[in-house]
Amino acid sequence: MTIKTSIVVTTIFEPAWLQGYLDNLERWGHKEDTVIRIICDKKTPATVYQAAEEAAAQGFNIDCPSLEEQQRYLEKVGLPDGFIPWNTDNRRNIGFLRAWEEGADVLISIDDDNYCPESDFVGAHHVIGSTAQQAAALTTENNTWFNACERLVHNSDSVIYPRGYPYAARADKQQQATAVEMGSDDRRVSVNAGLWTDDPDVDAITRLSLSPVVSDAEAQAVVMAKDTWCPVNTQNTALLREAMPAYYYIRMGYSLKGLSIDRFGDIMSGFFLQKCAYHLGDAVRFGDPVARHLRSPHNLLKDLYHELAGITLLEDLLPWLVELELTGSTYAEAYASLADAMTAAADSFTGFVWDEGGREFLKETADCMRTWLAVCEKLA
Repeated sequence: MTIKTSIVVTTIFEPAWLQGYLDNLERWGHKEDTVIRIICDKKTPATVYQAAEEAAAQGFNIDCPSLEEQQRYLEKVGLPDGFIPWNTDNRRNIGFLRAWEEGADVLISIDDDNYCPESDFVGAHHVIGSTAQQAAALTTENNTWFNACERLVHNSDSVIYPRGYPYAARADKQQQATAVEMGSDDRRVSVNAGLWTDDPDVDAITRLSLSPVVSDAEAQAVVMAKDTWCPVNTQNTALLREAMPAYYYIRMGYSLKGLSIDRFGDIMSGFFLQKCAYHLGDAVRFGDPVARHLRSPHNLLKDLYHELAGITLLEDLLPWLVELELTGSTYAEAYASLADAMTAAADSFTGFVWDEGGREFLKETADCMRTWLAVCEKLA
């Protein structure tokens, strides 16, 4: 059976990343069954459109809608104006919806500063839908958190953690799971998070204090034990078609205690997706493919400002999320259950960011999740 795959990327930089993916698709035989969906923004240079046209002329399946085409598409699917803001990572939701509408079996989300490995990129992500027995290691049970950065070989003498890993769990070693030899596990892998060399996906605090550089990653993949958690981002991450309705990229920019929350839309999306996967008995896997992360220019102090609100909010939200009981027998139903639970629980959070915007942010996010589900149902 041919697996239809969609690779979704947003970009505002030169298309230096694209040729590596095109070469990889052709080399490993995925040219015919893979669509690369490039979602441009108002800051995207014209060279991206030119590169997309050239790739299409070479026979690759390229979906690179103009800004006007994007607006018409959002109007067609019935999304309200401003639901997907300009000049934000939230634009990748357009690519997710187009992949969903056109029947993609596997969705792969990448960033434009993640460069394709020499190995079979799409083929490695096609572990999606298989059983966890194909992985080489499993996290220990009865521990809440796993640090995927333990699988990285880096230059720092200190432990580094992925962006979104809660600070309370960093301090409490009893919460931290380790990888062990694989036992019997017939769960279906619904989420596959590839790792990265060079610049790991850590938070600005870690970048400012440690400046880690990754030279390699462990060859063994790791499958999360049931209810063992690790942040999942949108750079080099794949998921099963059934899970797509539970992967809305959370809108950022909300004012919290004088801060503006940003750079955590993918992290919140990943945690919500994991919750639905665990509720339905599916597995989350970390490992290959390993992309090269040549990070685009960033002001780390600005990143820190935007991340502080997200770090603070997650410290309280994640313990609630871990303990939450969902309902529903599909990803869409579980995601709807999560949205309703967030609305109901929002007013119970108090202190710091919660008293000045946090509760309203949760309610608005839950409303957006329900809107997203309605559109997914319409396009199914």
